[in-house]
Amino acid sequence: MMGQFLSYRGMRRAGGQVLREAGLYPRLMVPPTGSPRVAFLPGEGRVWSSLLRAYNVADALEQSGWSTLVVPPQLGLSQRRRILRMFGPDVVVVQQCRHPLNRIEYLREWRLVLDIDDADFLSPELDAALSDVARHADGVICGSRYVRDWAKAHNPNSTVIWTGGPVTEKPSPAQRDRGPIVTWAQSRPLQYPSEFAFAERVMLDVARHRPDVSYRLYGWDMATDHPALDRLRAAGVTVELRPFLAYDNFLLSLQDCAVGLCPYIPEGFVLGKSFGKIIGYLDARVPVICSDVGDHSQFFSTGTGIVSNDPAVWVDAVVRLLDDPDWRQAVADGAHAQYLGQLSLSAMAARVDGFLRPIAARTPAARTGSPKPAATP
Repeated sequence: MMGQFLSYRGMRRAGGQVLREAGLYPRLMVPPTGSPRVAFLPGEGRVWSSLLRAYNVADALEQSGWSTLVVPPQLGLSQRRRILRMFGPDVVVVQQCRHPLNRIEYLREWRLVLDIDDADFLSPELDAALSDVARHADGVICGSRYVRDWAKAHNPNSTVIWTGGPVTEKPSPAQRDRGPIVTWAQSRPLQYPSEFAFAERVMLDVARHRPDVSYRLYGWDMATDHPALDRLRAAGVTVELRPFLAYDNFLLSLQDCAVGLCPYIPEGFVLGKSFGKIIGYLDARVPVICSDVGDHSQFFSTGTGIVSNDPAVWVDAVVRLLDDPDWRQAVADGAHAQYLGQLSLSAMAARVDGFLRPIAARTPAARTGSPKPAATP
């Protein structure tokens, strides 16, 4: 029976691959129009950074005169090669190297750009793959200065383009109409135990000043009697648990929140974080309190957000924001205005466009495929 089950699963998987490839053919049959052509190789499906930095950017570039194609990550090697040859991209964007086929040995024939918004190079399993692609690529798009500093050692044509997000057209509720809901909208909070403990400590202290406060968590896949939740409830905090949501639904769910937290302990992998965990807050006009990690301090200015690694500063800011809806509104509006100009999807896509066009315009002979010389960071 087990063998039959595995065989059935294998057949379903193979059938799914065939259908996904077939779904691309109407796109591939469109005659070339002379527009530059870019293909994206996302590391995953329509989730997390693959959604924000591959699928969404491809859609936005279409509005700027590009012909784009996102190759589904479920396709096998022969399918991927067949699709790319039919599409004939001027440039291929390799979105990280977590996908086993996002390796230089499978991609040498194409003009490449590596897109990386996490410090995956700190992983022994991914460092060599990323370094190889970065050296071979015509450019590297980085989600933060920390990642760019790594990339510069492998490819001098490395630039920072922050992760951008969509803009919700529906007006957000006024701050005076929102309850005292503080959220940490991390999709997998239990995978960040140090940050989880930091946020818990902050909320326990906030509850001493605001016993009516609610604390919302997302991506919760455990029982509701977790010890940390018990401690929060014992302190009077109303705990709200939300499952992992599709991104559009997630954005809408933030509309009633008063304060958004983004804690990171500044060490290791998180040093390379971009703005993927913050842009949802900005879109929903939720004032942000975040750790001084990555490029957070480069975006937020006085009056648009709180950037600090001191939990006492966090507690004071949460309480003040909850107590003063007018100040909360001013912070939210200021940050949203900056979001539109610097972190919206359209702002990100414009920067990606500007980086990719010169690369796509190079003649094939201009690309040697040889490793780039290392540059001083």
